[in-house]
Amino acid sequence: MDISNHMAIPQPTMTRIIEKLISANILHEQGLGTSTGGRRPILLTFNESCSYAVGVEIGRSDIKVALTNMNGDLLSFTTKETRSDEAIDEIVLKVKKTVDKVLADTGIERSLILGVGIGVPGPLNELEDGRISPPNFYGETDIPMKEMLEEQLDFPVTIDNDANVAALAEKWFGQGKGIANFAYVHADVGVGSGLIINNDIYRGRYGEAGEIGHSTIDVFGKRCACGNYGCLENFVSIPAIIDKFQNSLRHLPTDNQHPFTKRIEHLNFEDVLQAVDEGFGLAQQVLKETGQLFGAGIANLINLFAPNVVILGGKVGTSHPLFHKEVTETMKTRVLGSKGKDVKVVVTDLNSGVVSGAAALVIHRFFYKRPLK
Repeated sequence: MDISNHMAIPQPTMTRIIEKLISANILHEQGLGTSTGGRRPILLTFNESCSYAVGVEIGRSDIKVALTNMNGDLLSFTTKETRSDEAIDEIVLKVKKTVDKVLADTGIERSLILGVGIGVPGPLNELEDGRISPPNFYGETDIPMKEMLEEQLDFPVTIDNDANVAALAEKWFGQGKGIANFAYVHADVGVGSGLIINNDIYRGRYGEAGEIGHSTIDVFGKRCACGNYGCLENFVSIPAIIDKFQNSLRHLPTDNQHPFTKRIEHLNFEDVLQAVDEGFGLAQQVLKETGQLFGAGIANLINLFAPNVVILGGKVGTSHPLFHKEVTETMKTRVLGSKGKDVKVVVTDLNSGVVSGAAALVIHRFFYKRPLK
């Protein structure tokens, strides 16, 4: 009766729905509740182990795979590194082997797997036949990724860009729970964003909404991997930060010493962050300037979409309190209106948002598109 009243569905109809859910092993009866007059109510509980989903993140430097239950709990997680010169056939084979390993580790029957969700760097540049062409993605374009993966995995495959699936993870499990309108910005090797508007992913007419990384912030800037010039991604991605830091070190006066024992060309993003923590002024300046540029991009996003919250993710987005401070302060100086300045810019608390979101995408699609029989 409580469920029937809450959902404004007649009790006989609700009874039939519940019977179908119990029959499908999605709900379990959990005894009797306390009576408030009349028969004691039957208590129901959601069966989080009725089915499972596999989430996969295919990045430009690694593959991450997880198996989740229906609550989104990670039951198994593994990572496999990739090389930029690998062929797509090799990448797909690595995905298959990694998925097989995750299933073997948990012992979950394949019949209980709803499907595999894939998060890939955007924009996907999807063609009418379903082929995708993410920029700077293992040197290939027009990739029949869904077809190739379904042939290898023998599961239904759903593909979306990594920022969208991470935004879905935030909506279900993270900082976006209970918030109808927010933006998730993924700053890593590339930069993208997922927009949640009215509790759902906003994709736009062509399915490529939210590509903040490819908004122009310098019309005279260098050419981006997407073909445009002066994109935000050229200034705030991991390769851009490393390149700027390395160039700054090369131009140090000869009497100034940097704290690294390795050659400048071998320095990586983790080296930059370590130097920031150790108080190396040049590293701190590079991270500050990157945060200011990113903050300007976030201000543009707020001015356009007026989200309630902006959530930062990716290795850059979650990199350091100094970066977050510069992003927030710059946003407040550049956003329009007093209410815009009140928009919170927070860091994700999910350790593997793209993978979790890819699995959530499978569950979301399955229940929205497949009625109970």
